[in-house]
Amino acid sequence: MREKVGTAVIIVLLFVPTFCFPFEIDPYRKSDESRLDLVFVPLHYSKEGDFSADVEHILSGLRKTPPFGEFIDRIGIHKVGLSPIEEERLFQETHGFPPLKIHQELFRTIEKSLRPPYKVAIIDAKGSRSCAELSAMNKVSVLIIGRGRYKRGDGFGKGFLHELGHSLGLRDECVHCSPLSGPGHPNCAANKEDALRYWGDLANKAAGVSFISGCCGSREYIRPTLGSLMNDADKADDFGPVNERYLRLELTGDQEALF
Repeated sequence: MREKVGTAVIIVLLFVPTFCFPFEIDPYRKSDESRLDLVFVPLHYSKEGDFSADVEHILSGLRKTPPFGEFIDRIGIHKVGLSPIEEERLFQETHGFPPLKIHQELFRTIEKSLRPPYKVAIIDAKGSRSCAELSAMNKVSVLIIGRGRYKRGDGFGKGFLHELGHSLGLRDECVHCSPLSGPGHPNCAANKEDALRYWGDLANKAAGVSFISGCCGSREYIRPTLGSLMNDADKADDFGPVNERYLRLELTGDQEALF
């Protein structure tokens, strides 16, 4: 994806009177076993079944993509049910970026059922822009997935994975994109010295890992692989060894889970 929310951009919270809405947790996920909790929120869906089908499509891709498939039992899945009136009061569309302002009541209500940290994934059935906060596993952050921008089913699932990567700390690996975040650990190095510290032990050992020119919108920076879901999600099928190692550590908290 080419439009991103970088570290300096904050999802704006609106202030309006407090109200409540129903909160539903899928029964096949036990939140007390989760290391990562994903909260899916629908916007502009006319049928709940369409939203559920899109969530299932996302989960199918998650199960097939390393390293998430290895630790799927550590990922809690939660769904929020909203009426059109509640949607209208929770979200305000903007002409700028990010494309939505979000009422703080969404987070307050989620936290009545779920302890932070967690990731809120707003699936906008009519939206055409996707973005996510560059964040970390141990922080609450927001992903906005514009369902309308994806013509193919696999593009939708891959687009979600790309934004999820941002929410867990992965940077863009594209060259011709807006530099909305600077280089940094684990997958975009400002120079060769940093790259050696970030992933040098995997260079020429793991398939495809080297020191490739270009990431975070600059040819001066260095990325670990030619292609990955953090570069061109439409064409890539995985995150690449460096990103997978980082995500595996985040999902387990165990250094021995690395390669």
